[in-house]
Amino acid sequence: MDDRKQTQHEPLLGLRRGWVALADHRAAWSAAFEAERERLTGALGSEGFRVEHIGSTSVPGLPAKPILDIAVLVMRPELLPDLAGTLTSIGYLDRGDQGDDGGHLFAFETSAGLRSIHLHAHLDGDGQWDAYLRFRDALRADSGLRDAYARLKRRLAETMPNDRPGYTAGKAAFIQRVLTSLAA
Repeated sequence: MDDRKQTQHEPLLGLRRGWVALADHRAAWSAAFEAERERLTGALGSEGFRVEHIGSTSVPGLPAKPILDIAVLVMRPELLPDLAGTLTSIGYLDRGDQGDDGGHLFAFETSAGLRSIHLHAHLDGDGQWDAYLRFRDALRADSGLRDAYARLKRRLAETMPNDRPGYTAGKAAFIQRVLTSLAA
Protein backbone atom coordinates (compact mmCIF):
# COMPACT_ATOMS: atom_id res chain seq x y z
CA MET A 1 0.00 0.00 0.00
CA ASP A 2 1.23 3.52 -0.79
CA ASP A 3 1.60 5.00 2.69
CA ARG A 4 1.05 8.54 1.35
CA LYS A 5 -2.63 7.74 0.84
CA GLN A 6 -5.05 8.70 3.60
CA THR A 7 -7.43 5.92 4.68
CA GLN A 8 -10.52 5.73 6.85
CA HIS A 9 -8.35 4.46 9.73
CA GLU A 10 -5.82 7.27 9.71
CA PRO A 11 -6.11 10.43 11.76
CA LEU A 12 -8.36 13.23 10.54
CA LEU A 13 -5.36 15.48 9.95
CA GLY A 14 -1.71 14.95 9.21
CA LEU A 15 0.66 14.47 6.31
CA ARG A 16 4.38 13.83 6.27
CA ARG A 17 6.39 16.96 5.57
CA GLY A 18 7.21 17.30 1.87
CA TRP A 19 4.64 14.75 0.67
CA VAL A 20 1.62 15.52 -1.46
CA ALA A 21 -1.47 13.38 -0.96
CA LEU A 22 -5.07 14.47 -1.22
CA ALA A 23 -8.02 13.31 0.81
CA ASP A 24 -11.67 13.76 -0.04
CA HIS A 25 -13.17 16.66 1.87
CA ARG A 26 -14.25 15.84 5.40
CA ALA A 27 -16.88 17.88 7.23
CA ALA A 28 -14.91 17.25 10.42
CA TRP A 29 -12.17 19.60 9.17
CA SER A 30 -14.44 22.55 9.98
CA ALA A 31 -14.90 21.29 13.53
CA ALA A 32 -11.15 20.76 13.86
CA PHE A 33 -10.58 24.35 12.72
CA GLU A 34 -13.14 25.70 15.23
CA ALA A 35 -11.42 23.81 18.05
CA GLU A 36 -8.04 25.20 16.98
CA ARG A 37 -9.45 28.71 16.64
CA GLU A 38 -10.69 28.45 20.22
CA ARG A 39 -7.26 27.25 21.39
CA LEU A 40 -5.53 30.08 19.50
CA THR A 41 -7.92 32.69 20.85
CA GLY A 42 -7.26 31.40 24.35
CA ALA A 43 -3.51 31.75 23.85
CA LEU A 44 -3.45 35.00 21.84
CA GLY A 45 -6.42 36.77 23.38
CA SER A 46 -9.57 37.82 21.62
CA GLU A 47 -8.50 41.36 20.73
CA GLY A 48 -5.98 42.32 18.10
CA PHE A 49 -6.17 39.09 16.11
CA ARG A 50 -8.53 37.59 13.56
CA VAL A 51 -8.36 33.86 12.83
CA GLU A 52 -9.70 32.39 9.56
CA HIS A 53 -9.84 28.92 8.04
CA ILE A 54 -8.29 29.12 4.57
CA GLY A 55 -6.98 26.68 2.01
CA SER A 56 -8.67 23.63 0.56
CA THR A 57 -9.78 22.13 3.89
CA SER A 58 -12.01 25.20 4.26
CA VAL A 59 -13.93 24.53 1.03
CA PRO A 60 -16.66 21.86 1.19
CA GLY A 61 -16.40 19.41 -1.69
CA LEU A 62 -12.76 20.16 -2.48
CA PRO A 63 -10.09 17.47 -2.01
CA ALA A 64 -7.21 18.66 0.13
CA LYS A 65 -3.97 17.72 1.74
CA PRO A 66 -5.16 16.80 5.25
CA ILE A 67 -3.47 19.83 6.79
CA LEU A 68 -5.49 22.75 8.13
CA ASP A 69 -4.43 26.10 6.73
CA ILE A 70 -5.12 28.90 9.17
CA ALA A 71 -4.53 32.60 8.61
CA VAL A 72 -4.05 34.93 11.56
CA LEU A 73 -4.40 38.64 10.96
CA VAL A 74 -2.36 40.67 13.44
CA MET A 75 -4.28 43.93 13.66
CA ARG A 76 -1.72 45.91 15.63
CA PRO A 77 2.00 45.75 14.78
CA GLU A 78 3.00 45.93 18.45
CA LEU A 79 1.42 42.48 18.94
CA LEU A 80 3.73 40.84 16.41
CA PRO A 81 6.88 40.47 18.56
CA ASP A 82 5.13 38.24 21.11
CA LEU A 83 3.26 36.15 18.54
CA ALA A 84 6.06 33.66 17.86
CA GLY A 85 6.70 33.06 21.56
CA THR A 86 3.02 32.51 22.25
CA LEU A 87 2.55 30.11 19.35
CA THR A 88 5.68 28.09 20.13
CA SER A 89 4.55 27.84 23.76
CA ILE A 90 1.43 25.97 22.57
CA GLY A 91 3.35 23.61 20.31
CA TYR A 92 3.78 25.40 16.98
CA LEU A 93 7.11 25.32 15.16
CA ASP A 94 8.31 28.72 13.91
CA ARG A 95 9.21 28.25 10.23
CA GLY A 96 10.08 31.92 9.69
CA ASP A 97 8.94 34.68 7.41
CA GLN A 98 7.97 33.32 4.00
CA GLY A 99 7.25 36.81 2.63
CA ASP A 100 4.76 36.83 -0.24
CA ASP A 101 4.70 33.03 -0.18
CA GLY A 102 2.73 32.76 3.03
CA GLY A 103 3.61 35.40 5.59
CA HIS A 104 5.20 34.27 8.82
CA LEU A 105 4.68 30.51 8.82
CA PHE A 106 4.13 28.30 11.84
CA ALA A 107 3.55 24.54 11.66
CA PHE A 108 1.93 22.20 14.13
CA GLU A 109 2.97 18.56 14.06
CA THR A 110 0.99 15.78 15.71
CA SER A 111 4.23 13.77 15.75
CA ALA A 112 7.72 14.43 14.41
CA GLY A 113 7.41 15.33 10.73
CA LEU A 114 3.63 14.77 10.59
CA ARG A 115 2.15 18.19 9.82
CA SER A 116 -1.48 18.83 10.76
CA ILE A 117 -1.65 22.65 10.69
CA HIS A 118 0.03 25.44 8.74
CA LEU A 119 -0.60 28.83 10.31
CA HIS A 120 0.14 31.95 8.27
CA ALA A 121 0.44 35.21 10.25
CA HIS A 122 0.02 38.54 8.45
CA LEU A 123 0.00 42.15 9.57
CA ASP A 124 -3.13 44.16 8.89
CA GLY A 125 -2.88 45.67 5.41
CA ASP A 126 -1.01 42.71 3.91
CA GLY A 127 -2.65 41.94 0.55
CA GLN A 128 -2.08 38.19 0.99
CA TRP A 129 -4.72 38.14 3.74
CA ASP A 130 -7.37 39.46 1.35
CA ALA A 131 -6.20 37.07 -1.38
CA TYR A 132 -6.66 34.07 0.92
CA LEU A 133 -10.23 35.06 1.75
CA ARG A 134 -11.23 36.06 -1.80
CA PHE A 135 -9.92 32.79 -3.26
CA ARG A 136 -11.56 30.68 -0.55
CA ASP A 137 -14.88 32.47 -0.95
CA ALA A 138 -14.78 32.17 -4.76
CA LEU A 139 -14.26 28.39 -4.50
CA ARG A 140 -17.08 28.08 -1.99
CA ALA A 141 -19.47 30.04 -4.23
CA ASP A 142 -18.70 28.53 -7.66
CA SER A 143 -18.91 24.76 -8.10
CA GLY A 144 -17.45 24.91 -11.63
CA LEU A 145 -14.40 26.80 -10.38
CA ARG A 146 -14.07 24.40 -7.43
CA ASP A 147 -14.25 21.38 -9.78
CA ALA A 148 -11.62 22.84 -12.12
CA TYR A 149 -9.32 23.48 -9.16
CA ALA A 150 -9.93 19.94 -7.86
CA ARG A 151 -8.93 18.46 -11.24
CA LEU A 152 -5.73 20.52 -11.27
CA LYS A 153 -4.87 19.55 -7.69
CA ARG A 154 -5.43 15.84 -8.40
CA ARG A 155 -3.29 15.93 -11.55
CA LEU A 156 -0.48 17.73 -9.72
CA ALA A 157 -0.66 15.39 -6.72
CA GLU A 158 -0.43 12.35 -8.99
CA THR A 159 2.58 13.69 -10.89
CA MET A 160 4.41 15.27 -7.93
CA PRO A 161 3.79 13.09 -4.85
CA ASN A 162 7.17 13.99 -3.31
CA ASP A 163 7.51 17.56 -4.57
CA ARG A 164 5.41 19.88 -2.44
CA PRO A 165 7.10 23.07 -3.77
CA GLY A 166 6.40 21.91 -7.34
CA TYR A 167 2.80 21.07 -6.43
CA THR A 168 2.32 24.52 -4.90
CA ALA A 169 3.97 26.25 -7.88
CA GLY A 170 1.73 24.27 -10.24
CA LYS A 171 -1.36 25.83 -8.65
CA ALA A 172 -0.05 29.42 -8.74
CA ALA A 173 -1.21 30.42 -12.23
CA PHE A 174 -4.73 29.11 -11.57
CA ILE A 175 -4.97 30.99 -8.28
CA GLN A 176 -3.65 34.18 -9.87
CA ARG A 177 -6.16 33.95 -12.73
CA VAL A 178 -9.01 33.61 -10.24
CA LEU A 179 -7.81 36.53 -8.13
CA THR A 180 -7.33 38.70 -11.24
CA SER A 181 -10.84 37.88 -12.47
CA LEU A 182 -12.28 38.79 -9.04
CA ALA A 183 -10.51 42.16 -9.14
CA ALA A 184 -11.90 43.00 -12.61
